[in-house]
Amino acid sequence: MPSRSVSRIQGRRAYGGLVLVPVQINALDFEFLVDTGAAYTAISTDLASLLDLTPSPQRQLRIVLAQGAPLYMPQVSLPELLIGRMRLSQVDVLVMTFPAVLMLDGILGMNVLSQFRMTLENDTSTLVLRTV
Repeated sequence: MPSRSVSRIQGRRAYGGLVLVPVQINALDFEFLVDTGAAYTAISTDLASLLDLTPSPQRQLRIVLAQGAPLYMPQVSLPELLIGRMRLSQVDVLVMTFPAVLMLDGILGMNVLSQFRMTLENDTSTLVLRTV
């Protein structure tokens, strides 16, 4: 039976108890909010600029918010995303503006998290990712 990889990513609490974890993109360090309620992973417009990722008008994704209002969001692909020891290639992410008070680089949504057996250990603010 093949062995499964496990990565324990130590996060931190912020904004009333939300968990933020370190990620790497293009060998640069960032911090993303773990959001199991978000269908898609997203990066800030500032981060997209820093990474020189310009959204194309042809790459927009229609999303529907919880209150039912549809939005069209620009989408780009990250060449590589490293979360702990888990490396993903060509990750599609939305580009959006987050409220300034949050100072977020991005959000880890279910399009990334669902690729793993994911556990969030609340008592230690640790995200555990296992290959499936």
